Amino acid sequence: MEAQIPDASIVRQDTRFGAPSVGLGAGFGSVWSLTDQALVRIDPTSNHVTGRLPVRSPFALAVGEGAVWVICCQGQVDLLRSDPSTMRTEHFAQLGTSVKALGVGDGYLWLVEFSEGGGIYRVDPVTAKIDDLRIGYNERFIIPTPRWIWLVDSGSAQRIDPSNGALVDPRAKKKAAQSIGVAYSDGTVWLNAGTVVGFDATTGKINARIRGFTGGKWWWAGGIAQLGRRVWVADPGGDRLLSLRLD
Repeated sequence: MEAQIPDASIVRQDTRFGAPSVGLGAGFGSVWSLTDQALVRIDPTSNHVTGRLPVRSPFALAVGEGAVWVICCQGQVDLLRSDPSTMRTEHFAQLGTSVKALGVGDGYLWLVEFSEGGGIYRVDPVTAKIDDLRIGYNERFIIPTPRWIWLVDSGSAQRIDPSNGALVDPRAKKKAAQSIGVAYSDGTVWLNAGTVVGFDATTGKINARIRGFTGGKWWWAGGIAQLGRRVWVADPGGDRLLSLRLD
């Protein structure tokens, strides 16, 4: 453990339903986190918070395609685009009331639709055009990688082929006891399960386990992100981010 950063992550330990999806990401030379009312920028060298952008009730974060993307707000679901060079945020699209998770990759934004039928939205990051793909079912996280799109829930994961939207794995396979946050970096999908679990983004084979924190609950929201040789993990119970070194 190299650093503990207070007041830089979402703290909602007691809410079993409607919990945020993920609140941590890495890109543009920074680590990005969500608190209950802000998007936070962290310098990975000093582990200091270097910027905050107010956001009303954020619940999902993803980094890529030239921006930092946040799903937020109450009553309706909005997609916000934040420019890391100017630290300005703008409204990008209104998403209705049934989006649960957000991922960025393969040239698109990917969102899990939370409804009776489930499904996935694919959003063009330039035009904001939204396509309803009618696959998947209410998973908590969606992680685009160079080969597959991974759906993750309750520590289990399965793959989707982005070229045709077809499920590759008929059943999700268990990777960790739980998954309160998920990220992708350098060929590895990372799960925040208290203990950090990494698996190969192509094969699904587990390739890393790192001690993080104990006592987490499945309904907590705790982000995770890799930048360089460190993994940042949000511990909602301790109101802190942990910076963990990769061996």
